[in-house]
Parts: sequence; structure tokens; C-alpha cells
Amino acid sequence: MKKIGIVSLALGFLAVGLLPRAVSAQANEVTIDIPFGFIVKDTPLPAGTYKIIKVDQWNHRIAEVNGTKEVMFMTQAAKIDPAEPLFTLFFNVYGDTHYLSKIFHQGWKDGYLIPPTDAEKALAQKEPVTTQKLSPVKK
Repeated sequence: MKKIGIVSLALGFLAVGLLPRAVSAQANEVTIDIPFGFIVKDTPLPAGTYKIIKVDQWNHRIAEVNGTKEVMFMTQAAKIDPAEPLFTLFFNVYGDTHYLSKIFHQGWKDGYLIPPTDAEKALAQKEPVTTQKLSPVKK
């Protein structure tokens, strides 16, 4: 009987110890509707609903919620502007081509910059760039 009590107590501590990790894993995902096609690194993605997942400090994944496309990408530190909404995506726009360029999430420690690819740099030499922000978050 004493053995069962010790095992139950140990399992209880294990479950409590794992709970914060499960909660923080959910906090590292954001779902957002992106109403236009865009490019992440060199991968074109169609308009749709996406999950942005913070995999670790510098790696992120973006995945279609009801599709098969997903891209894993590395980021660099970017300063978060506290005046921005809770969650904001930034796109560099060249004509009608959108490149995901930054991710701000007030709940995450850092903002994240997606370095431009060689293709984006070449496009930037030919066309003026504007910035488009997208903030409406589903969850």
C-alpha cells in the first residue's frame, strides 16, 4: 500500500511538472488568416489560415491549417515595438509579391526578423518596397 502511495505521489509531481511545458507549447502557436499569397524564404504560400509556431528561440514554422504546405525558417532578433498589437506579421511588398519579413508577439521574449533571400534582395533592387502589417489573430 505504501508503494502505491509513493508511485501515485511521484506521478502527481511528474504531471504537475509537465503542465507548464504543455501550456507554454500552446502559447508558442498563433493562428492567423493571411488574405494574400506570400513567400517565406523561397517558398510561395497561398492565401489561407496559418499556424505560426515558435519551435525554439530562433526557429519557427508556418503551416497551413487545412493544407499540406509548411515552411521551417530561421530568424534573427528584432526589437518589439510595444505600440504594436499583441501579434503582428510584417510583409515586405514589391508590387504584388509579399515576403514575410518580421514577427512580433508581445507574449514572446523577442521580435523576429526573417533575413531576406537572394531573390528578395534582387527584387528590392528593381522595385520599391512597402511594408504591410497584419494583426488580426484568431487565437
